[in-house]
Amino acid sequence: MVPSRRLVIVAQDQRLAAVVQSHLQRAIQLNAPVVRYEDVPQLLTPETDGDLLLVASDPADAHLVEAVVRETKVQHLPAGLSVLETDAVRASGKLDSLNPYIGDRFVWPHHPRELTAWAHRALAPGTPFADPATESVSETIRRRLINHTPSLTAMVEQLCIAAAHDVTVLIEGETGTGKTFLAKLVHDCSVRRANRFLVVSCGTLSGNLIASEFFGHAKGAFTSADAVKVGKFAAAGEGTILLDEIDTLGLEHQANLLRVIETGEFEPVGSNETQVCKARIVAATNWNLADAVERGTFRRDLYYRLHVISFKLPALRHRPEDIGPLVRGMVATYGTKYGKRLFGVCPEALRVLEAFPWPGNIRQLENVVQRAVLTSAGNELKLHHLSPQVLNRADLPAATLPMPGGFDGTLKQTREATERANILRALEKSNQSRTRAAQMLGVSRVTLYKKMKAYKLLKAKDAPVSFPFDEFSPRAGNA
Repeated sequence: MVPSRRLVIVAQDQRLAAVVQSHLQRAIQLNAPVVRYEDVPQLLTPETDGDLLLVASDPADAHLVEAVVRETKVQHLPAGLSVLETDAVRASGKLDSLNPYIGDRFVWPHHPRELTAWAHRALAPGTPFADPATESVSETIRRRLINHTPSLTAMVEQLCIAAAHDVTVLIEGETGTGKTFLAKLVHDCSVRRANRFLVVSCGTLSGNLIASEFFGHAKGAFTSADAVKVGKFAAAGEGTILLDEIDTLGLEHQANLLRVIETGEFEPVGSNETQVCKARIVAATNWNLADAVERGTFRRDLYYRLHVISFKLPALRHRPEDIGPLVRGMVATYGTKYGKRLFGVCPEALRVLEAFPWPGNIRQLENVVQRAVLTSAGNELKLHHLSPQVLNRADLPAATLPMPGGFDGTLKQTREATERANILRALEKSNQSRTRAAQMLGVSRVTLYKKMKAYKLLKAKDAPVSFPFDEFSPRAGNA
């Protein structure tokens, strides 16, 4: 009996799930895996088109079923959704409003034959659900990126290297571009995943207290030190410590940090006892550290120690293809958090969000989407739910506004960037076969060739295809 992840049973009631699982084993020799509702986000990607059987044994399960249905639909995920419910759930009517968004509904134990027939259909060829327990590190990283930031999938190879090797990592990018997310992704895919992930915002630390925050202090080390304090490097244990805004550290504290990176050793303030840092260090900065080195505000030797593996995250305005997935993911998250019955985002609202320049990057986008979800009513996030700042494009630089005589401004750049990124993903998925890529994109091979020529994607023999945002791509050697 071969397990199939084309059909997955989702249930909190494990006894009923086991009964349904046994029925499918006897009826069609199908070993369908069972997961809990909280595990569903780890299974879904824009590529998996299997079927989920959502089990509701009690009317209290209705909110779990609805959350999965809403979040799947609002994110445009292709997974099929059907419901198996008990008489009590059917009588409550709590799932009736979901009928337009789900496939089949079965009442157990009254519809065993209908369930069997449905399971037969659900096993059609396609892409199965992910299995977090057995997938490779590269598959895990790609799954987590492609759901919300598909433009960053070009970094998968370098992220795998960073996760596999216990070296320092430097992440550069404007504020709000996702540096903490990337650092946590590296941590979660490393051998340290079971240990603590600790974020230290260096920019918020007072200069005379940085040493105490980093290394701790002994009782009586200074006037207000009335007890022993454990510093961040000790508190992180064998986990990962993210030093955010590392560029704000003064030269003296940079020297202390360099010693920790080189030897792992440090002493708490006011103590002669040498301790050893067992945590992995990841550093993040909003600025170009190489420029800071040239200006003399950042130590060259520390820069090289941090720069073993580095990533440069592009600003959101240079990643237009990420805005749609990010918005839908945020709407799903905040819709569930605030109890909103949102099943989609209207195209007009999405177009406005995609055209906005987002000087505050993902953090600003999240703030706008959160506000829109809070003010929304109905089943769809509408244009009028967006803030006036976005609707009026108040902080859009005048130089980028479309001129009356033509349309060579931001909208064209957005379309071209999106087309280029989609072509590259299709070529990568089809193993560089233009014929298959054209089929995936729904265009002729001639059209694809013209597009590739226009976007300078044609390559000489044995030369690699350029990736979106080459200055950020690990394959370009700068990540």
